[in-house]
Amino acid sequence: MLKPSKMLKVVSIIVIVLGSLSVLGSIMSTVMAVTMPELMEQSYELLGQSAPSAGYYVYMIASACVVLVAGIVGVLHKSKKSVLIMAVIYLVLEFGSVIYSSFIAGFSFLYVVDLILPILYMWGWYQSE
Repeated sequence: MLKPSKMLKVVSIIVIVLGSLSVLGSIMSTVMAVTMPELMEQSYELLGQSAPSAGYYVYMIASACVVLVAGIVGVLHKSKKSVLIMAVIYLVLEFGSVIYSSFIAGFSFLYVVDLILPILYMWGWYQSE
């Protein structure tokens, strides 16, 4: 029987919590963009940015769901291969987010902090039996 490491369980629970909050936040921001577009445009104009496209909102919801699924797969740990696949998808998604944010707002060292959880998730997978 497969046994996940303690690190994988702990990181997966943290990822589930953060993924759930991310799903809720992305749905709320999408609803706000659809119901109050004038207010959102004024907010972005005040920040000196252009309003994101509809594709950005779709990407935001999809990536939040992937993070949530990665956490659930890590806790369930049905097969080591499924956890590895979700870990790679999660890491690539976060790395892509760092690159996208770097192009949009400029690179910040704090973007590297976003890669800590996916790396710990992969390390927890590696330690699993």
